[in-house]
Amino acid sequence: MLELATPEHFLLDLTLVRHGQSYGNIPLNGNPQPHLVPLNERPPHVETHRVRDDWHLTPLGLQQADYLGQFYAGTAFDQIICSHMQRAQSTAQGVQRHQPKPIELRVDPEVCEIYDCGCDTPEQWYARALRVVRALRDDSPPGARILVVAHGAFNGYLLHAMLGTPMNSFKFWNYNTCRNRVIFHRDDADQLIARLIHMNDISHLPQELVTT
Repeated sequence: MLELATPEHFLLDLTLVRHGQSYGNIPLNGNPQPHLVPLNERPPHVETHRVRDDWHLTPLGLQQADYLGQFYAGTAFDQIICSHMQRAQSTAQGVQRHQPKPIELRVDPEVCEIYDCGCDTPEQWYARALRVVRALRDDSPPGARILVVAHGAFNGYLLHAMLGTPMNSFKFWNYNTCRNRVIFHRDDADQLIARLIHMNDISHLPQELVTT
């Protein structure tokens, strides 16, 4: 069973997840970099065509999302937030289906991948991550449990923003549907503390479904 802190002991219990395996994570038409495959050469089922590189989950990615949802079946989140990209929404829906009580998804374009929001530099990506984290901390009621489903590269900036580490100090690695959990609370001197519970945790997946 998932161990949870009691609400009176924390300000925010935040779980950050990367989406499941998408068609953007595997070779396409033999090309190991799917985003370089011209749009007119991509099979019709691999992306939505709403925006460029809006990849669907692969069948394996859908399984990963369902395993993630089963893992959290006994955890009632107060909010589930995901980016507007299809791979993040489908992963979030995998969790939503298994929640112990009905919950709506909140789509937030601010948590999209690094290149998908009109930002071009690491400084801009980090500034966006800081905005997201500050909004989550400041706008959530004390004791809220929130799940955010985002993307591999941007999750690294979000983790730096949550933990207060310099953005260029090191890189975080996120496997598909990995779980990163941070609890925010205040110490005896009323200083805000971010406590990392686990990082890149894929223990909810059987070994044959683990992908990077």
